[in-house]
Amino acid sequence: MNTLMPESPEYRDRPAVSQDILTSPISLGEVANPTIMQGSGIRICTSAQGLSAINAPGNELVICRRSIPFCVTEWLKKMAPSQLPALRILVSRANVREALESELDAFGMASGRTRDAFIADIADLVSVFAGITRQDLVDVRLDRIEHDACWKFHKDSVEIRLLTTYRGETTEWISPQFADRALREQKDYDGPLESLRQHDVAIFRGKHANSADGIVHRSPPIAGTGSVRLLLCLNAPSIVSPEQWRAERRA
Repeated sequence: MNTLMPESPEYRDRPAVSQDILTSPISLGEVANPTIMQGSGIRICTSAQGLSAINAPGNELVICRRSIPFCVTEWLKKMAPSQLPALRILVSRANVREALESELDAFGMASGRTRDAFIADIADLVSVFAGITRQDLVDVRLDRIEHDACWKFHKDSVEIRLLTTYRGETTEWISPQFADRALREQKDYDGPLESLRQHDVAIFRGKHANSADGIVHRSPPIAGTGSVRLLLCLNAPSIVSPEQWRAERRA
């Protein structure tokens, strides 16, 4: 059974968790290659509402710079890999908190204010993503990654996807002008490579989008390093989604 960390002063003094935890200052100089921001379909925002820019013509990637409660970061960092959740549910925005509580209970994660903050953060992102995609149902995945998962540069076979990393190395992506080269060279690629910051929220177009080429990206290679990632991935419902989560099915 997992032991919940004591609540930190940083969390006790915070207001209730809501979408405003998605905001934090940003310097565009923190991007390794700031020129990618001009005319490339890449946008950076500082609020959850800004993620809706992905629906504007020509935009392929929107990154929200943010922070999350310190206690959540430390709680997840100190967990043994086997204690980190790994789950997939298709759920409505109205039921997402209840569904996550049920799933994390089944996974043996002790309840408490820190877990509540973690659930609230995911629920906020599900609500934002549902609004952007105009879908009530969202395919929610929490992936515990201990190996080289999608290490090849690729474009996802989706129209739109949201990613954020709660623990470990973050997703790497390629500016569109270098995308073909990265896809061709793969491990031999030595050109510009961007990485999301810890807890950044990225929403991007895949190769099934109607009017975009799709963002080339990959999971960072971690095999043999001892690193463990916890990645949240949100998708619109598809034929590979699980059956919709319903409370009565868990009763």
